[in-house]
Amino acid sequence: MNSLAKKFYEKGGVDGNRFRSCRFLHEEPQLQWSEVDSLGSDLPRSWFELSRIAPRDRVEFVCDFWLDRFPYHPQIHRAIVEFFELLDDVGVVLVQKEEDGPLQAELVYSLADSSTFFRGRAPCTEEDLLEMRSEVGIALPRDYLAFLRIHSGFGKMSEMGLLEVGQLAEAKRRVAHIILHSERPLRSGNKLVDPGSLIPFFEAIGLDSYQCFYTDWYPGSEMGNVYLSGIDYTISDTSHKQSLAEGLAFSTFSEWFIFYLQGMLCT
Repeated sequence: MNSLAKKFYEKGGVDGNRFRSCRFLHEEPQLQWSEVDSLGSDLPRSWFELSRIAPRDRVEFVCDFWLDRFPYHPQIHRAIVEFFELLDDVGVVLVQKEEDGPLQAELVYSLADSSTFFRGRAPCTEEDLLEMRSEVGIALPRDYLAFLRIHSGFGKMSEMGLLEVGQLAEAKRRVAHIILHSERPLRSGNKLVDPGSLIPFFEAIGLDSYQCFYTDWYPGSEMGNVYLSGIDYTISDTSHKQSLAEGLAFSTFSEWFIFYLQGMLCT
């Protein structure tokens, strides 16, 4: 694990991500599953088994898992492979934010050049997905649901921007409330936008801005996603196909996610 990630966890995180305790399971080779299981964490058994193997094997195993989960697309799969080629480790960590609080499992994606790292929380359950579908009221894109089965909560360093599945319904209500109480109507280009048509799945921390599925825009077989600016209360203009990516409008979740990974790597 690179020095930046190590420092983040050893110092207990930063800002709103402070940890009371942290355990690097991949650094405890004698640890048994029965001991971890008795702690009552959300650690999947497969993640524990992952922590038992060598760093390079962990990277390859998790890369294959991502490729298996994401619906096949040549460009998307190639970008995933390129991302994992930049890693020197995928660490397994248990963190606790407060005394007597729950233990949360995280996978840490460590870049070999120590420039940054990504964190992903435990995958959601099928029951979580059913509950979310009931609360949100619409079927979300298949590639997004596939990612939730990899990580429910994902981000760069201290910013867990990709929301956990249990946060979606509340985020949708929060966005609708913000828009309804703003001084100007929400627009995409010249088109008025129904606040209820936006389902946020990513929050730009500190900007009051979100990447949202847009239920009134189906550029392909499933709904696309757009950027909601918390500065001027506009969303991406989906009427100009030539500049969709520049306006942060994407036909699929996978396209946005690769843009996010690559963009974060460049910052």
